[in-house]
Amino acid sequence: MDVPGTRVDFQQQGFIDDPYPSLHALQELGRVVYHEDLQQYIVSHYDECLTVFSDSHAYFSPPEFFRSMFGGETIMSMDVDRHDETRSIWAENFTRRGIAPQRDMITEVVDTCLGTVAERLRSGERVDMVAEMTRPVPTLVIARLLGIPTTDHPQFSDWSDGMVKAAEGATDASPQGAENLRLGMEATAALNEYLGAMMSWGRKSGCPADLVSQMVDSPLSDKMTAQEMTASAAQLVFAGNETTAKLMATTLYALARFPDQRRLLRENRDLIPRALEEIHRWMSVIHVGWRVARDGKGLISGVRIPDGETILVLQGAANRDPARWENPDVLDVRRTPRSHLGFGFGMHHCLGINLARLEMAIWLNRVLDEIPDWDVFDIDWGRGWVARGPVRLTIGIR
Repeated sequence: MDVPGTRVDFQQQGFIDDPYPSLHALQELGRVVYHEDLQQYIVSHYDECLTVFSDSHAYFSPPEFFRSMFGGETIMSMDVDRHDETRSIWAENFTRRGIAPQRDMITEVVDTCLGTVAERLRSGERVDMVAEMTRPVPTLVIARLLGIPTTDHPQFSDWSDGMVKAAEGATDASPQGAENLRLGMEATAALNEYLGAMMSWGRKSGCPADLVSQMVDSPLSDKMTAQEMTASAAQLVFAGNETTAKLMATTLYALARFPDQRRLLRENRDLIPRALEEIHRWMSVIHVGWRVARDGKGLISGVRIPDGETILVLQGAANRDPARWENPDVLDVRRTPRSHLGFGFGMHHCLGINLARLEMAIWLNRVLDEIPDWDVFDIDWGRGWVARGPVRLTIGIR
């Protein structure tokens, strides 16, 4: 091989708890590295990751993972023309202008979840914020956007949480990983059946103005299979829950670890949008994207990638590339913003990026109002490194 090799174990618990020493070591090995056990190429510097994400003709997103995760093909695995057409069904809803009318709804969801939690914390109780707040908020927001009836919200939340287990189990070869994958696939199947029934009812009777009915009513739906429609909605559930929930929990952890940064935000709320981007850069939720080289176009920093070979795009490492950010391991909420890869890049960048940013800004403002100071007493980073974030985060007020 013309590239350096590695055997870093991405599933080792020490890596999941703190991946950055290993990620920096990968960056020092070279611009392109070959994983000898996985038999896949790795890029971990910002420029190379950007190159792969930007060129959807030379590097495509493998469909098998997304089909297994969501029960059918979704925009994350569709090729260029089909992707753009399908994404257009919901694209306007998720622009900054399109999502702005949801501010009052999001604020209501945040206040409902936060009110009880803040009262418990003020009484001296220690609370697992993942279970009690950071998971429920984005789950309930996406449920409302999809038009899920209020009576079904508890079951919907259970399915949404179950899908997370599939993501954790997909790259975990342990017995627990296999069990998580099984439970996650069961949850996805049940959710898809439910969404399919909603769509069938919508075709016959007309639905309220929500994202499910919008897909049903779109003329483009005639070009989609039933599996693709339910899988697309299921992916929206996963994306709307998983990334935002983990970023919320990571934000609580980061601001507890660096109370001086929290104090700056409490005193100057104008810094919140910048701070949220910095936290996401500093401790990315999505650590890796997969791409496959094709058509003889795979050329990265002088290294020819053979057709059909998989490339691990380590965007979590790229977000701490010292060639792009000065002192990248330092969290600084006043840092001058530069675009990062936490939400991906290129054709498959996160559809819900503006929703996530609005939710996070509303949520953090209200947290700083109601819980000005907190400490972390217990944290569990779980078994997942693809989408990394606390699965348990117990906090208390000083």
